[in-house]
Amino acid sequence: TEQVAFCTGHLVPGIHHSDDPLLQGRNFSYLDTQLSRLGKNWQELPVNRPVCPVMNHNRDGQLHHTITKGTVNYWPNRYGAAPPADPSEGKHVYVDYPAKVEGIKARLRSKKFQDHYSQAQLFYNSLSEPEKMHIAAALSFELDHCDDPLVIEPMCQRLTDIDIGLAQQVADLVGGTIPQKANLSNEGKKTKNVSQTEVQPKEPTIESRRVAIIIADGYDAVAYNGILGALKGAKALPYTIGPRRNPIYAAGEDRAPEKASSRTTTLKACEVPCGADPIATLRKNGRALHWVREAYAHLKAIGATGEAVDFIRDACQLEGMEFSTSSDVVDSYGVVTASKVQPESFKETLAMAKGAKDFIDAYTYEISQHKNFERKLKGFPMMVAY
Repeated sequence: TEQVAFCTGHLVPGIHHSDDPLLQGRNFSYLDTQLSRLGKNWQELPVNRPVCPVMNHNRDGQLHHTITKGTVNYWPNRYGAAPPADPSEGKHVYVDYPAKVEGIKARLRSKKFQDHYSQAQLFYNSLSEPEKMHIAAALSFELDHCDDPLVIEPMCQRLTDIDIGLAQQVADLVGGTIPQKANLSNEGKKTKNVSQTEVQPKEPTIESRRVAIIIADGYDAVAYNGILGALKGAKALPYTIGPRRNPIYAAGEDRAPEKASSRTTTLKACEVPCGADPIATLRKNGRALHWVREAYAHLKAIGATGEAVDFIRDACQLEGMEFSTSSDVVDSYGVVTASKVQPESFKETLAMAKGAKDFIDAYTYEISQHKNFERKLKGFPMMVAY
């Protein structure tokens, strides 16, 4: 009897609950206890199972005893199978006793329960254009894994109830019929602080941001330490990334800093210091090239100085991007470069600002912006294989 579960909510026809507050509280508490103690299928345990077979829409999960053979176990479904019982169609359907309170107690739902789309519309309308593009790409990615038109077509049609433009983008990408008409109107209502672009700090900061510094043997210790000191001074979390987990040595040194191994998806930005030898090594390393391309496609800030500028340019190979060829700092869609910058000029006290003339100030400002969404608007990420 350890698995026995008594539930006051289980009634036979002819017996009903009063509106006694204590009883109503126990009705909730007993069911809640069974769910937490035995799981959602507690009614299928032999000691609790009704003599009369009872079907529900639960499928699988802990302690599931019923072997469900049907194709669908939810309502509504494409086949119209197993609809819920309608109280008006037979006397064997359980109906709540219509006790008088301040009116007639009945199992009804407010009209708000029929509003499935206004919140989705409000959310979508409040996003910036790059974020809307990201939503469309994410929906397309998930739906593209399905080849059943009986899934693709209804989903694309359902998206029209949110936004006709969104539905058309997704349908075009997944090969569905492009809808021409929306079932519901979108009034264009928006709300604040939904888009990431609206919740930036008042003052630029890179505190707690994880930033990669990509190096190889023979790296410039002065440039490396300058970047490292600047990032730590701004309370960022620098991670040194290299082509191997063993120690990596600077030019003329026999020791290396602590080095971690990670993917760009776990970091906010990356920087490649100058140095002819390490850049030559990184050019021959496919993982290093992929690292830069992946960071670029994910709209993350990228910094490069000296020989690393050409490495970044060749890794992405994009027309329309600008790169520094002198000591002047060039910020092109979040890729900050300075071809002839002096590593000794890197300072720990930063003045982060858009259009800053100092390399480290311009680069850390781009990190503070989280992502460079202008890069996405230009379509650059779609041009990079990563």
